[in-house]
Amino acid sequence: MTKPIHYDGEPQSNATRDVITDHEPVGLRTYTPSQAVLAKSSGVFHWTPEGRRLYDYSSGVLVTNLGHNPSRWFHNFGKYLQWTPEMFRPVAQAHGYHEAVTLTAYNAITPIEAQAVERLVKNIRQSELGKRLDSVMWAASGSEGIQKALWACLHRDEKRDLIIATRYGFHGKKGLAGAVTGCETDKDRDPRVKFISFPMQEIDDISKVGKPLDLKTYQAELDKLWDEYGNRLNCLITEPYLGGGGSYHPPAEYHKLLQNFCREHDILLIFDEVQANFGRTGRMYAFEAYGIEPDIVVLGKGLGNGVPVAAAVGSQSLFNSLKYGEAS
Repeated sequence: MTKPIHYDGEPQSNATRDVITDHEPVGLRTYTPSQAVLAKSSGVFHWTPEGRRLYDYSSGVLVTNLGHNPSRWFHNFGKYLQWTPEMFRPVAQAHGYHEAVTLTAYNAITPIEAQAVERLVKNIRQSELGKRLDSVMWAASGSEGIQKALWACLHRDEKRDLIIATRYGFHGKKGLAGAVTGCETDKDRDPRVKFISFPMQEIDDISKVGKPLDLKTYQAELDKLWDEYGNRLNCLITEPYLGGGGSYHPPAEYHKLLQNFCREHDILLIFDEVQANFGRTGRMYAFEAYGIEPDIVVLGKGLGNGVPVAAAVGSQSLFNSLKYGEAS
């Protein structure tokens, strides 16, 4: 890390910052001038080892939608994993192991996995706009979920090898997830990705709030791509709103334009809701807020409320384009 910051009256925090500086590289974290040391958290608050209370305005980088360590959530989390009070007392079993949920199953199946996938599919299909979503590919991070969604699309028809992405989105840092992030002027671009405009300037202009969006420019961009590449265009990935480098919420007609274009040309529509899901737009899923019926929706962050889990949810027929091992 960078040179550690020391604060008077924070001996434990200062010592912790020293250790991290000595043994962890700068690249492990994004820039943070505070170097805050968080010893415990509850609801919307953190506490330093010295007991100073800090307000969390970002819900753990838009992850803990329910707040930090919610009691009811933790109770159910432990129940599903079959954790009992005895597990947290000194080990009494002769063999030194507890009987509880299998935490690593690899190619096997666990009942809790079946329960999770059944509940997620049922929840998402309660919306009329989620009816085509009946299959789940689990992942450990949002960017991994994006990768799997893109793999499935590209395997549907390998002759359709091009991806459309809206500019300035953030989908990940590496691989295909990184390739569809940012814009075409960034370094190390993947030639398979073609970028189109996102209405950032119109959203920035307060005088245009509530006014209809002029869609002609965006339609022209899409038509130009189709004229140039035609059936090579496989899928289109976008975020409901841009949450990296600001917060840009487009009017619904923009997303409906993208959806109409995709439907007209049999292009798959991927909605990256890793940040926007589970209530951040006022609806359980952001596609409901925008009136969109995606072919794949990618979920994360609030899905696990701090547990590293994400999911790409789509149709079974689409996801079955991936053969054994291709999404593992």
